[in-house]
Amino acid sequence: MTKTPGFFLGTALAFFVAGSVVNFNWPPALAQSTLQELRNGAEFSLVSKAEPVNDRATIPASVLPAGGVFPSVEIIRYSERPGIARGVVVTLRVTNKGPVSTDAVSLSLKDANTLLRPSRPVNIPSLRPGASRVLTANLEAELSSSDSQTPTATSAWRERYRASCGPELHSVMDSFKIQERAHPQGPVSAHQERSLPVIASTSGYQKADPYVSICDSVQCLKPCVMVKEIQKQLDGHVVGYSFFAGLNSSYTSYGYARTAANGTAEAFTPDTKVPVASVSKLVTAIAAVRILARNGVKLDDPIGPYLPDDWSVNSMVKDITFAQLLSQTSGVKDYGNVNTNDRKLKEYFSQPITQTSLVTTCTKAKYVDPPHSLNPSNHDFCYSNYNFAIFRILLPRVVTKKITGGGQWIADKYVSLVQGNVFDLVGRPNVECKPPSSQAGVSNYAYAYRFPGTSAGAYFGDETLKCGGAGWVLSARDLARVLLSINALDGKILSETSPDHQFDDMRNLGLGWGDVGPRELQKDGGYGANCDSNGENCAEISTVAAIFGPVTGPRFVALLFMNSNVSGGPSNDAKAPEVILKAYNNSLYPK
Repeated sequence: MTKTPGFFLGTALAFFVAGSVVNFNWPPALAQSTLQELRNGAEFSLVSKAEPVNDRATIPASVLPAGGVFPSVEIIRYSERPGIARGVVVTLRVTNKGPVSTDAVSLSLKDANTLLRPSRPVNIPSLRPGASRVLTANLEAELSSSDSQTPTATSAWRERYRASCGPELHSVMDSFKIQERAHPQGPVSAHQERSLPVIASTSGYQKADPYVSICDSVQCLKPCVMVKEIQKQLDGHVVGYSFFAGLNSSYTSYGYARTAANGTAEAFTPDTKVPVASVSKLVTAIAAVRILARNGVKLDDPIGPYLPDDWSVNSMVKDITFAQLLSQTSGVKDYGNVNTNDRKLKEYFSQPITQTSLVTTCTKAKYVDPPHSLNPSNHDFCYSNYNFAIFRILLPRVVTKKITGGGQWIADKYVSLVQGNVFDLVGRPNVECKPPSSQAGVSNYAYAYRFPGTSAGAYFGDETLKCGGAGWVLSARDLARVLLSINALDGKILSETSPDHQFDDMRNLGLGWGDVGPRELQKDGGYGANCDSNGENCAEISTVAAIFGPVTGPRFVALLFMNSNVSGGPSNDAKAPEVILKAYNNSLYPK
Protein backbone atom coordinates (compact mmCIF):
# COMPACT_ATOMS: atom_id res chain seq x y z
CA MET A 1 0.00 0.00 0.00
CA THR A 2 1.23 3.52 -0.72
CA LYS A 3 2.23 5.32 2.46
CA THR A 4 0.10 8.28 3.47
CA PRO A 5 2.21 11.43 3.76
CA GLY A 6 1.96 13.26 7.08
CA PHE A 7 3.74 15.78 9.19
CA PHE A 8 3.85 16.77 12.85
CA LEU A 9 2.91 20.28 13.96
CA GLY A 10 3.17 20.69 17.73
CA THR A 11 0.34 18.56 19.14
CA ALA A 12 -1.63 18.31 15.90
CA LEU A 13 -1.28 15.62 13.25
CA ALA A 14 -2.32 16.31 9.66
CA PHE A 15 -3.16 13.69 7.01
CA PHE A 16 -3.48 14.48 3.33
CA VAL A 17 -6.67 12.69 2.30
CA ALA A 18 -8.00 12.88 -1.27
CA GLY A 19 -6.29 16.21 -1.79
CA SER A 20 -7.40 17.81 1.48
CA VAL A 21 -5.78 18.22 4.88
CA VAL A 22 -7.56 16.55 7.79
CA ASN A 23 -6.47 17.76 11.22
CA PHE A 24 -6.60 15.85 14.49
CA ASN A 25 -5.72 17.05 17.97
CA TRP A 26 -3.43 14.39 19.41
CA PRO A 27 -1.20 14.21 22.49
CA PRO A 28 2.47 14.37 21.50
CA ALA A 29 3.18 10.72 22.37
CA LEU A 30 0.35 9.43 20.17
CA ALA A 31 1.23 11.76 17.34
CA GLN A 32 4.80 10.54 17.44
CA SER A 33 3.72 6.88 17.40
CA THR A 34 1.45 7.59 14.42
CA LEU A 35 4.34 9.15 12.53
CA GLN A 36 6.35 6.02 13.18
CA GLU A 37 3.39 3.94 11.95
CA LEU A 38 3.29 5.94 8.72
CA ARG A 39 6.98 5.38 8.20
CA ASN A 40 6.33 1.62 8.60
CA GLY A 41 3.64 1.65 5.89
CA ALA A 42 0.45 1.12 7.87
CA GLU A 43 -2.22 -0.97 6.17
CA PHE A 44 -5.06 1.40 7.08
CA SER A 45 -6.00 4.59 5.29
CA LEU A 46 -8.38 7.23 6.54
CA VAL A 47 -11.03 8.12 3.98
CA SER A 48 -13.44 10.36 5.91
CA LYS A 49 -13.25 14.02 6.77
CA ALA A 50 -12.77 14.67 10.48
CA GLU A 51 -12.93 17.53 12.94
CA PRO A 52 -10.95 18.15 16.16
CA VAL A 53 -12.87 16.07 18.67
CA ASN A 54 -10.66 15.44 21.70
CA ASP A 55 -12.59 16.94 24.60
CA ARG A 56 -11.90 14.31 27.25
CA ALA A 57 -10.17 16.84 29.51
CA THR A 58 -13.53 18.58 30.05
CA ILE A 59 -15.11 15.46 31.61
CA PRO A 60 -14.48 14.88 35.35
CA ALA A 61 -12.50 11.71 35.98
CA SER A 62 -15.13 10.58 38.49
CA VAL A 63 -17.74 10.01 35.75
CA LEU A 64 -15.44 8.01 33.47
CA PRO A 65 -15.56 4.21 33.46
CA ALA A 66 -12.69 2.39 35.14
CA GLY A 67 -11.70 0.75 31.86
CA GLY A 68 -11.32 2.21 28.38
CA VAL A 69 -14.12 4.02 26.59
CA PHE A 70 -14.10 2.37 23.17
CA PRO A 71 -15.86 3.31 19.94
CA SER A 72 -17.94 0.74 18.07
CA VAL A 73 -16.46 -0.74 14.90
CA GLU A 74 -18.61 -2.09 12.05
CA ILE A 75 -17.90 -3.41 8.55
CA ILE A 76 -19.69 -1.43 5.84
CA ARG A 77 -17.92 -3.03 2.88
CA TYR A 78 -15.91 -6.20 2.37
CA SER A 79 -14.46 -7.47 -0.90
CA GLU A 80 -11.55 -9.29 -2.43
CA ARG A 81 -9.13 -6.91 -4.07
CA PRO A 82 -9.82 -6.78 -7.85
CA GLY A 83 -7.42 -8.99 -9.72
CA ILE A 84 -5.70 -10.23 -6.57
CA ALA A 85 -6.65 -13.57 -5.06
CA ARG A 86 -4.63 -13.27 -1.86
CA GLY A 87 -6.25 -10.59 0.22
CA VAL A 88 -9.33 -8.54 1.00
CA VAL A 89 -10.28 -4.91 1.40
CA VAL A 90 -12.46 -4.03 4.39
CA THR A 91 -14.10 -0.64 4.90
CA LEU A 92 -14.92 0.11 8.53
CA ARG A 93 -17.01 2.69 10.30
CA VAL A 94 -15.72 3.67 13.74
CA THR A 95 -18.47 5.42 15.73
CA ASN A 96 -18.98 6.79 19.22
CA LYS A 97 -22.44 5.57 20.19
CA GLY A 98 -22.06 6.48 23.85
CA PRO A 99 -22.78 9.58 25.97
CA VAL A 100 -19.14 10.61 26.56
CA SER A 101 -16.16 10.97 24.28
CA THR A 102 -14.20 7.83 23.53
CA ASP A 103 -10.56 7.31 24.39
CA ALA A 104 -7.97 7.72 21.72
CA VAL A 105 -7.28 4.14 20.67
CA SER A 106 -5.07 2.05 18.47
CA LEU A 107 -7.11 -0.23 16.17
CA SER A 108 -6.07 -3.34 14.29
CA LEU A 109 -7.84 -6.31 12.73
CA LYS A 110 -7.16 -10.00 13.26
CA ASP A 111 -8.67 -13.11 11.74
CA ALA A 112 -9.65 -15.90 14.14
CA ASN A 113 -9.62 -18.33 11.19
CA THR A 114 -5.99 -17.39 10.37
CA LEU A 115 -6.75 -16.85 6.69
CA LEU A 116 -5.54 -13.25 6.80
CA ARG A 117 -2.57 -11.64 8.46
CA PRO A 118 -3.29 -9.19 11.29
CA SER A 119 -3.19 -5.59 10.20
CA ARG A 120 -0.77 -3.10 11.66
CA PRO A 121 -2.50 -0.85 14.22
CA VAL A 122 -3.71 2.62 13.35
CA ASN A 123 -4.42 5.29 15.93
CA ILE A 124 -7.96 6.71 16.15
CA PRO A 125 -8.44 10.03 17.99
CA SER A 126 -11.00 10.59 20.71
CA LEU A 127 -14.50 10.87 19.21
CA ARG A 128 -17.29 13.02 20.57
CA PRO A 129 -20.72 11.36 21.03
CA GLY A 130 -22.22 10.67 17.62
CA ALA A 131 -18.97 11.27 15.71
CA SER A 132 -17.65 8.62 13.32
CA ARG A 133 -14.75 7.86 11.01
CA VAL A 134 -14.47 5.62 7.97
CA LEU A 135 -11.32 3.56 7.46
CA THR A 136 -10.18 1.16 4.78
CA ALA A 137 -8.02 -1.83 5.70
CA ASN A 138 -6.06 -4.01 3.27
CA LEU A 139 -5.50 -7.50 4.67
CA GLU A 140 -2.99 -9.88 3.13
CA ALA A 141 -3.55 -13.63 2.88
CA GLU A 142 -1.78 -15.88 5.35
CA LEU A 143 -0.49 -18.49 2.91
CA SER A 144 0.38 -21.91 4.27
CA SER A 145 2.84 -22.75 1.49
CA SER A 146 6.48 -21.72 1.88
CA ASP A 147 6.39 -20.48 -1.69
CA SER A 148 3.71 -17.80 -1.48
CA GLN A 149 3.99 -16.78 -5.14
CA THR A 150 2.95 -20.06 -6.75
CA PRO A 151 -0.52 -20.67 -8.21
CA THR A 152 -0.69 -23.81 -6.06
CA ALA A 153 -0.33 -21.78 -2.87
CA THR A 154 -2.99 -19.33 -4.00
CA SER A 155 -5.37 -22.14 -4.95
CA ALA A 156 -4.85 -23.87 -1.62
CA TRP A 157 -5.53 -20.64 0.24
CA ARG A 158 -8.75 -19.99 -1.66
CA GLU A 159 -9.93 -23.51 -0.91
CA ARG A 160 -9.25 -22.90 2.80
CA TYR A 161 -11.09 -19.60 2.47
CA ARG A 162 -14.22 -21.31 1.11
CA ALA A 163 -14.02 -24.24 3.52
CA SER A 164 -13.70 -21.89 6.51
CA CYS A 165 -16.54 -19.72 5.22
CA GLY A 166 -14.15 -16.81 5.01
CA PRO A 167 -12.34 -15.02 7.81
CA GLU A 168 -13.67 -14.41 11.30
CA LEU A 169 -12.60 -10.81 11.72
CA HIS A 170 -12.14 -9.22 15.12
CA SER A 171 -11.39 -5.63 15.98
CA VAL A 172 -8.58 -5.23 18.49
CA MET A 173 -8.34 -1.92 20.32
CA ASP A 174 -6.01 -0.56 22.97
CA SER A 175 -7.11 2.57 24.80
CA PHE A 176 -4.89 5.41 26.02
CA LYS A 177 -6.67 7.58 28.55
CA ILE A 178 -5.30 11.09 28.23
CA GLN A 179 -5.99 12.62 31.60
CA GLU A 180 -2.67 13.98 32.70
CA ARG A 181 -4.17 16.08 35.48
CA ALA A 182 -6.30 13.29 36.92
CA HIS A 183 -3.59 10.67 36.39
CA PRO A 184 -0.18 12.25 36.92
CA GLN A 185 1.39 8.81 36.80
CA GLY A 186 0.72 8.71 33.04
CA PRO A 187 -1.76 7.17 30.53
CA VAL A 188 -3.86 4.19 31.58
CA SER A 189 -4.18 1.37 29.02
CA ALA A 190 -7.19 -0.87 28.39
CA HIS A 191 -7.73 -3.62 25.82
CA GLN A 192 -10.79 -4.81 23.88
CA GLU A 193 -11.30 -7.50 21.25
CA ARG A 194 -14.66 -8.06 19.57
CA SER A 195 -16.18 -9.87 16.59
CA LEU A 196 -16.77 -7.50 13.70
CA PRO A 197 -20.35 -7.32 12.39
CA VAL A 198 -21.61 -5.98 9.12
CA ILE A 199 -24.20 -3.20 9.27
CA ALA A 200 -27.41 -5.08 8.63
CA SER A 201 -30.15 -2.60 7.89
CA THR A 202 -28.84 0.37 5.95
CA SER A 203 -28.47 1.24 2.29
CA GLY A 204 -25.02 -0.32 2.45
CA TYR A 205 -26.65 -3.75 2.17
CA GLN A 206 -25.65 -4.01 -1.49
CA LYS A 207 -21.98 -4.07 -0.48
CA ALA A 208 -22.30 -6.76 2.20
CA ASP A 209 -20.56 -10.09 1.69
CA PRO A 210 -21.57 -13.70 2.53
CA TYR A 211 -18.26 -14.22 4.34
CA VAL A 212 -18.87 -11.39 6.84
CA SER A 213 -20.71 -11.96 10.10
CA ILE A 214 -24.08 -10.27 10.58
CA CYS A 215 -24.65 -9.55 14.26
CA ASP A 216 -26.99 -8.02 16.75
CA SER A 217 -25.86 -7.27 20.29
CA VAL A 218 -25.94 -10.94 21.30
CA GLN A 219 -25.58 -13.29 18.32
CA CYS A 220 -23.95 -13.48 14.90
CA LEU A 221 -24.46 -15.45 11.71
CA LYS A 222 -22.52 -15.84 8.49
CA PRO A 223 -24.69 -16.31 5.39
CA CYS A 224 -22.16 -18.70 3.93
CA VAL A 225 -22.50 -20.96 7.00
CA MET A 226 -26.25 -20.97 6.46
CA VAL A 227 -25.62 -22.01 2.86
CA LYS A 228 -23.66 -25.02 4.12
CA GLU A 229 -26.52 -25.90 6.48
CA ILE A 230 -28.99 -25.79 3.59
CA GLN A 231 -26.71 -28.00 1.50
CA LYS A 232 -26.43 -30.54 4.33
CA GLN A 233 -30.20 -30.87 4.42
CA LEU A 234 -31.05 -30.77 0.72
CA ASP A 235 -28.22 -31.81 -1.60
CA GLY A 236 -28.98 -35.30 -2.88
CA HIS A 237 -32.43 -35.22 -1.27
CA VAL A 238 -34.43 -32.89 -3.56
CA VAL A 239 -34.69 -32.49 -7.31
CA GLY A 240 -33.64 -28.85 -7.22
CA TYR A 241 -33.69 -25.58 -5.31
CA SER A 242 -32.53 -21.99 -5.24
CA PHE A 243 -31.57 -20.25 -2.00
CA PHE A 244 -30.61 -16.78 -0.88
CA ALA A 245 -29.35 -15.62 2.50
CA GLY A 246 -27.66 -12.38 3.48
CA LEU A 247 -27.53 -8.73 2.55
CA ASN A 248 -26.06 -8.95 -0.93
CA SER A 249 -26.14 -10.98 -4.13
CA SER A 250 -25.38 -14.30 -2.45
CA TYR A 251 -27.30 -17.02 -4.26
CA THR A 252 -26.98 -20.80 -4.17
CA SER A 253 -28.74 -23.31 -6.38
CA TYR A 254 -28.68 -27.06 -6.87
CA GLY A 255 -30.09 -29.78 -9.09
CA TYR A 256 -32.68 -29.49 -11.82
CA ALA A 257 -35.56 -27.15 -12.54
CA ARG A 258 -36.65 -29.68 -15.15
CA THR A 259 -35.52 -33.29 -15.40
CA ALA A 260 -35.20 -35.51 -18.43
CA ALA A 261 -38.68 -36.84 -17.60
CA ASN A 262 -39.98 -33.57 -19.12
CA GLY A 263 -37.62 -33.41 -22.07
CA THR A 264 -34.20 -31.82 -21.89
CA ALA A 265 -32.94 -31.49 -18.33
CA GLU A 266 -32.45 -27.88 -17.19
CA ALA A 267 -30.36 -26.77 -14.22
CA PHE A 268 -31.94 -24.91 -11.32
CA THR A 269 -30.39 -21.42 -11.09
CA PRO A 270 -31.05 -18.20 -9.12
CA ASP A 271 -32.92 -16.99 -12.23
CA THR A 272 -35.16 -20.04 -12.56
CA LYS A 273 -38.80 -18.97 -12.43
CA VAL A 274 -40.87 -20.79 -9.81
CA PRO A 275 -44.63 -20.68 -9.13
CA VAL A 276 -44.26 -19.45 -5.55
CA ALA A 277 -47.84 -20.25 -4.45
CA SER A 278 -48.85 -18.33 -1.30
CA VAL A 279 -45.63 -16.33 -1.13
CA SER A 280 -47.60 -14.32 -3.70
CA LYS A 281 -49.57 -12.87 -0.79
CA LEU A 282 -46.47 -11.07 0.42
CA VAL A 283 -45.93 -9.61 -3.05
CA THR A 284 -49.55 -8.44 -3.20
CA ALA A 285 -49.30 -6.91 0.29
CA ILE A 286 -46.13 -4.95 -0.52
CA ALA A 287 -47.73 -3.61 -3.70
CA ALA A 288 -50.98 -2.76 -1.92
CA VAL A 289 -49.29 -0.82 0.90
CA ARG A 290 -47.45 1.32 -1.64
CA ILE A 291 -50.30 1.79 -4.14
CA LEU A 292 -52.90 2.67 -1.50
CA ALA A 293 -50.67 5.32 0.08
CA ARG A 294 -49.72 6.86 -3.25
CA ASN A 295 -53.39 7.21 -4.16
CA GLY A 296 -54.50 8.76 -0.87
CA VAL A 297 -56.23 5.62 0.44
CA LYS A 298 -55.63 4.57 4.05
CA LEU A 299 -55.17 1.00 5.18
CA ASP A 300 -58.15 1.44 7.53
CA ASP A 301 -60.44 2.71 4.76
CA PRO A 302 -63.34 0.42 3.76
CA ILE A 303 -63.18 -1.45 0.47
CA GLY A 304 -66.79 -0.68 -0.51
CA PRO A 305 -66.07 2.24 -2.88
CA TYR A 306 -63.63 0.10 -4.85
CA LEU A 307 -65.78 -2.98 -5.41
CA PRO A 308 -67.23 -3.50 -8.91
CA ASP A 309 -70.57 -1.80 -9.52
CA ASP A 310 -72.23 -5.04 -10.55
CA TRP A 311 -71.42 -6.77 -7.24
CA SER A 312 -74.38 -6.80 -4.90
CA VAL A 313 -72.76 -7.06 -1.51
CA ASN A 314 -73.90 -6.65 2.08
CA SER A 315 -73.02 -3.38 3.83
CA MET A 316 -70.93 -5.39 6.32
CA VAL A 317 -68.78 -6.59 3.42
CA LYS A 318 -68.42 -3.03 2.14
CA ASP A 319 -67.12 -2.02 5.58
CA ILE A 320 -64.24 -4.53 5.50
CA THR A 321 -60.98 -2.55 5.46
CA PHE A 322 -57.88 -3.03 3.35
CA ALA A 323 -55.87 -3.72 6.52
CA GLN A 324 -58.29 -6.46 7.56
CA LEU A 325 -57.90 -8.20 4.21
CA LEU A 326 -54.10 -7.96 4.33
CA SER A 327 -53.93 -9.22 7.91
CA GLN A 328 -56.41 -12.09 7.35
CA THR A 329 -58.88 -10.61 9.86
CA SER A 330 -61.67 -9.62 7.45
CA GLY A 331 -64.23 -12.19 8.55
CA VAL A 332 -63.61 -14.50 5.59
CA LYS A 333 -63.77 -17.99 7.11
CA ASP A 334 -63.24 -20.06 3.95
CA TYR A 335 -59.65 -21.11 3.16
CA GLY A 336 -60.44 -20.54 -0.50
CA ASN A 337 -58.71 -23.59 -1.90
CA VAL A 338 -60.38 -22.98 -5.26
CA ASN A 339 -59.83 -21.13 -8.52
CA THR A 340 -60.19 -17.53 -7.32
CA ASN A 341 -61.09 -16.03 -10.69
CA ASP A 342 -63.40 -13.01 -11.09
CA ARG A 343 -66.55 -15.10 -11.19
CA LYS A 344 -65.64 -16.91 -7.98
CA LEU A 345 -64.71 -13.69 -6.17
CA LYS A 346 -68.04 -12.08 -7.10
CA GLU A 347 -69.95 -15.18 -6.02
CA TYR A 348 -68.14 -15.37 -2.69
CA PHE A 349 -68.28 -11.73 -1.58
CA SER A 350 -71.89 -11.33 -2.80
CA GLN A 351 -73.23 -14.20 -0.69
CA PRO A 352 -75.93 -13.22 1.80
CA ILE A 353 -74.91 -12.62 5.41
CA THR A 354 -77.20 -14.74 7.60
CA GLN A 355 -77.49 -15.49 11.30
CA THR A 356 -75.65 -18.72 10.54
CA SER A 357 -72.86 -16.75 8.90
CA LEU A 358 -72.44 -14.65 12.04
CA VAL A 359 -71.46 -17.68 14.10
CA THR A 360 -69.23 -19.33 11.47
CA THR A 361 -65.65 -20.07 12.54
CA CYS A 362 -62.51 -20.57 10.49
CA THR A 363 -62.46 -23.65 8.26
CA LYS A 364 -59.44 -25.65 7.10
CA ALA A 365 -58.05 -26.10 3.60
CA LYS A 366 -59.63 -29.51 3.08
CA TYR A 367 -63.12 -27.99 3.14
CA VAL A 368 -64.05 -26.64 -0.29
CA ASP A 369 -66.83 -24.08 -0.54
CA PRO A 370 -68.19 -24.43 3.01
CA PRO A 371 -71.59 -22.72 3.35
CA HIS A 372 -72.14 -19.46 5.28
CA SER A 373 -68.41 -18.82 5.52
CA LEU A 374 -68.43 -15.01 5.38
CA ASN A 375 -68.69 -13.48 8.86
CA PRO A 376 -67.60 -9.81 8.72
CA SER A 377 -68.56 -9.33 12.37
CA ASN A 378 -65.71 -11.58 13.50
CA HIS A 379 -62.18 -10.26 13.08
CA ASP A 380 -60.21 -13.20 14.43
CA PHE A 381 -57.34 -14.35 12.24
CA CYS A 382 -58.43 -16.81 9.55
CA TYR A 383 -56.18 -17.68 6.62
CA SER A 384 -57.84 -17.37 3.22
CA ASN A 385 -56.83 -16.98 -0.41
CA TYR A 386 -59.91 -14.79 -0.93
CA ASN A 387 -58.45 -11.99 1.20
CA PHE A 388 -55.62 -11.47 -1.29
CA ALA A 389 -57.17 -12.57 -4.58
CA ILE A 390 -59.64 -9.69 -4.30
CA PHE A 391 -56.75 -7.22 -4.59
CA ARG A 392 -56.59 -8.21 -8.26
CA ILE A 393 -59.94 -6.38 -8.46
CA LEU A 394 -59.35 -3.65 -5.87
CA LEU A 395 -55.94 -2.24 -6.82
CA PRO A 396 -56.83 -1.36 -10.44
CA ARG A 397 -59.98 0.37 -9.16
CA VAL A 398 -57.98 2.35 -6.58
CA VAL A 399 -55.77 3.68 -9.38
CA THR A 400 -58.37 3.90 -12.18
CA LYS A 401 -61.67 5.01 -10.68
CA LYS A 402 -63.86 4.06 -13.64
CA ILE A 403 -63.28 0.56 -14.93
CA THR A 404 -65.48 -1.03 -17.54
CA GLY A 405 -63.33 -4.06 -18.30
CA GLY A 406 -62.88 -7.24 -16.29
CA GLY A 407 -61.35 -10.65 -16.63
CA GLN A 408 -58.12 -10.53 -18.59
CA TRP A 409 -58.03 -6.73 -18.75
CA ILE A 410 -58.24 -6.15 -15.01
CA ALA A 411 -55.88 -9.05 -14.26
CA ASP A 412 -53.31 -7.64 -16.65
CA LYS A 413 -53.78 -4.22 -15.00
CA TYR A 414 -53.10 -5.75 -11.59
CA VAL A 415 -49.92 -7.43 -12.87
CA SER A 416 -48.80 -4.17 -14.47
CA LEU A 417 -49.38 -2.25 -11.22
CA VAL A 418 -47.36 -4.72 -9.18
CA GLN A 419 -44.60 -4.72 -11.78
CA GLY A 420 -44.40 -0.92 -11.78
CA ASN A 421 -44.71 -0.44 -8.03
CA VAL A 422 -42.50 -3.30 -6.85
CA PHE A 423 -40.27 -5.12 -9.31
CA ASP A 424 -39.36 -2.25 -11.63
CA LEU A 425 -38.14 -0.26 -8.63
CA VAL A 426 -35.43 -2.84 -7.91
CA GLY A 427 -34.45 -3.58 -11.49
CA ARG A 428 -36.43 -6.79 -12.10
CA PRO A 429 -38.41 -6.47 -15.38
CA ASN A 430 -40.90 -8.90 -16.91
CA VAL A 431 -42.23 -10.50 -13.71
CA GLU A 432 -45.61 -12.10 -14.24
CA CYS A 433 -48.16 -14.63 -13.02
CA LYS A 434 -47.21 -17.11 -15.70
CA PRO A 435 -44.09 -18.92 -16.98
CA PRO A 436 -41.68 -16.97 -19.18
CA SER A 437 -43.34 -16.33 -22.52
CA SER A 438 -40.24 -16.25 -24.73
CA GLN A 439 -39.06 -19.57 -26.07
CA ALA A 440 -35.61 -19.09 -24.56
CA GLY A 441 -37.10 -18.49 -21.12
CA VAL A 442 -39.62 -21.31 -21.12
CA SER A 443 -36.91 -23.83 -20.26
CA ASN A 444 -35.93 -21.76 -17.20
CA TYR A 445 -39.10 -22.65 -15.33
CA ALA A 446 -39.32 -25.13 -12.47
CA TYR A 447 -41.70 -28.07 -12.74
CA ALA A 448 -42.95 -29.76 -9.56
CA TYR A 449 -41.63 -33.28 -8.93
CA ARG A 450 -41.78 -36.20 -6.58
CA PHE A 451 -38.17 -37.06 -5.71
CA PRO A 452 -36.06 -38.27 -7.50
CA GLY A 453 -37.78 -36.67 -10.50
CA THR A 454 -37.84 -39.71 -12.75
CA SER A 455 -41.59 -39.31 -13.33
CA ALA A 456 -42.92 -36.39 -15.33
CA GLY A 457 -43.33 -33.25 -13.30
CA ALA A 458 -46.29 -30.88 -13.00
CA TYR A 459 -46.56 -27.65 -14.98
CA PHE A 460 -48.84 -25.02 -13.44
CA GLY A 461 -49.05 -22.73 -16.43
CA ASP A 462 -50.63 -19.29 -16.67
CA GLU A 463 -52.32 -18.18 -13.42
CA THR A 464 -52.90 -14.52 -14.32
CA LEU A 465 -56.70 -14.76 -14.08
CA LYS A 466 -56.57 -16.01 -10.48
CA CYS A 467 -53.41 -14.24 -9.31
CA GLY A 468 -53.17 -12.33 -6.02
CA GLY A 469 -53.37 -14.88 -3.21
CA ALA A 470 -51.18 -17.21 -5.28
CA GLY A 471 -50.00 -17.32 -8.88
CA TRP A 472 -46.85 -15.17 -9.05
CA VAL A 473 -43.97 -16.84 -10.90
CA LEU A 474 -40.70 -15.55 -9.45
CA SER A 475 -37.01 -16.32 -9.45
CA ALA A 476 -34.95 -16.17 -6.27
CA ARG A 477 -33.29 -13.07 -7.67
CA ASP A 478 -36.68 -11.39 -8.31
CA LEU A 479 -37.88 -11.74 -4.75
CA ALA A 480 -34.53 -11.28 -3.01
CA ARG A 481 -34.15 -7.83 -4.61
CA VAL A 482 -37.55 -6.82 -3.23
CA LEU A 483 -36.89 -8.12 0.28
CA LEU A 484 -33.43 -6.56 0.39
CA SER A 485 -34.96 -3.20 -0.42
CA ILE A 486 -37.72 -3.25 2.18
CA ASN A 487 -35.38 -4.71 4.82
CA ALA A 488 -32.85 -1.94 4.19
CA LEU A 489 -35.56 0.73 4.57
CA ASP A 490 -34.12 2.35 1.46
CA GLY A 491 -37.40 3.96 0.39
CA LYS A 492 -37.36 2.48 -3.11
CA ILE A 493 -40.57 0.51 -2.64
CA LEU A 494 -41.93 1.27 0.83
CA SER A 495 -41.89 4.79 2.21
CA GLU A 496 -39.69 5.30 5.25
CA THR A 497 -40.05 9.08 5.47
CA SER A 498 -41.58 10.17 8.78
CA PRO A 499 -44.39 9.80 9.68
CA ASP A 500 -44.75 6.97 7.15
CA HIS A 501 -42.83 3.84 8.11
CA GLN A 502 -44.43 1.25 5.90
CA PHE A 503 -42.09 -1.63 6.74
CA ASP A 504 -43.05 -1.28 10.40
CA ASP A 505 -46.72 -1.05 9.40
CA MET A 506 -46.42 -4.37 7.59
CA ARG A 507 -44.62 -5.94 10.54
CA ASN A 508 -46.80 -4.53 13.33
CA LEU A 509 -50.08 -5.26 11.56
CA GLY A 510 -48.98 -8.57 10.04
CA LEU A 511 -49.76 -7.44 6.50
CA GLY A 512 -48.90 -10.17 4.03
CA TRP A 513 -46.70 -12.10 6.45
CA GLY A 514 -47.66 -15.56 7.68
CA ASP A 515 -45.53 -15.64 10.82
CA VAL A 516 -44.70 -12.41 12.62
CA GLY A 517 -42.28 -12.28 15.54
CA PRO A 518 -39.31 -10.31 16.86
CA ARG A 519 -36.84 -12.86 15.41
CA GLU A 520 -38.49 -13.59 12.07
CA LEU A 521 -41.00 -12.38 9.49
CA GLN A 522 -41.94 -15.25 7.22
CA LYS A 523 -44.33 -16.23 4.44
CA ASP A 524 -44.41 -19.70 2.97
CA GLY A 525 -46.24 -21.36 0.12
CA GLY A 526 -46.74 -24.72 -1.52
CA TYR A 527 -48.33 -26.47 -4.47
CA GLY A 528 -49.07 -30.14 -4.90
CA ALA A 529 -49.98 -32.10 -8.04
CA ASN A 530 -49.98 -35.60 -9.53
CA CYS A 531 -50.89 -37.10 -6.13
CA ASP A 532 -51.83 -40.73 -5.52
CA SER A 533 -55.41 -41.91 -4.93
CA ASN A 534 -55.19 -40.92 -1.26
CA GLY A 535 -54.08 -37.39 -2.10
CA GLU A 536 -50.56 -38.14 -0.92
CA ASN A 537 -47.08 -38.58 -2.42
CA CYS A 538 -47.57 -35.50 -4.57
CA ALA A 539 -45.21 -33.65 -6.82
CA GLU A 540 -44.40 -30.52 -4.83
CA ILE A 541 -43.37 -26.91 -4.94
CA SER A 542 -42.36 -25.57 -1.51
CA THR A 543 -41.33 -21.95 -0.98
CA VAL A 544 -40.51 -19.55 1.84
CA ALA A 545 -39.44 -15.91 2.11
CA ALA A 546 -38.16 -14.46 5.38
CA ILE A 547 -36.56 -11.48 7.04
CA PHE A 548 -34.73 -12.62 10.13
CA GLY A 549 -33.99 -10.25 13.00
CA PRO A 550 -36.52 -7.47 12.43
CA VAL A 551 -36.35 -6.73 16.17
CA THR A 552 -33.90 -9.18 17.76
CA GLY A 553 -31.23 -11.40 16.24
CA PRO A 554 -28.96 -10.89 13.22
CA ARG A 555 -31.00 -9.06 10.58
CA PHE A 556 -30.89 -10.32 7.00
CA VAL A 557 -33.01 -11.69 4.15
CA ALA A 558 -33.44 -15.38 3.32
CA LEU A 559 -35.57 -17.36 0.88
CA LEU A 560 -35.76 -20.92 -0.40
CA PHE A 561 -37.59 -22.32 -3.45
CA MET A 562 -37.70 -26.14 -3.83
CA ASN A 563 -39.36 -28.13 -6.63
CA SER A 564 -39.79 -31.49 -4.93
CA ASN A 565 -40.31 -33.14 -1.57
CA VAL A 566 -37.29 -33.76 0.66
CA SER A 567 -36.48 -37.46 0.61
CA GLY A 568 -34.07 -38.78 3.25
CA GLY A 569 -31.24 -36.95 4.95
CA PRO A 570 -31.45 -34.97 8.19
CA SER A 571 -34.65 -33.16 7.11
CA ASN A 572 -36.73 -35.93 5.57
CA ASP A 573 -40.20 -34.73 4.47
CA ALA A 574 -39.52 -31.18 5.69
CA LYS A 575 -41.02 -28.20 3.87
CA ALA A 576 -39.11 -25.08 2.93
CA PRO A 577 -39.97 -23.13 6.14
CA GLU A 578 -38.68 -25.94 8.34
CA VAL A 579 -35.50 -26.32 6.31
CA ILE A 580 -34.65 -22.64 6.38
CA LEU A 581 -35.40 -22.22 10.10
CA LYS A 582 -33.25 -25.23 10.97
CA ALA A 583 -30.40 -23.82 8.89
CA TYR A 584 -30.77 -20.46 10.63
CA ASN A 585 -30.72 -21.92 14.15
CA ASN A 586 -27.73 -24.13 13.35
CA SER A 587 -25.79 -21.14 11.98
CA LEU A 588 -26.09 -18.82 14.99
CA TYR A 589 -23.15 -18.29 17.31
CA PRO A 590 -22.57 -15.96 20.29
CA LYS A 591 -21.11 -12.56 19.59
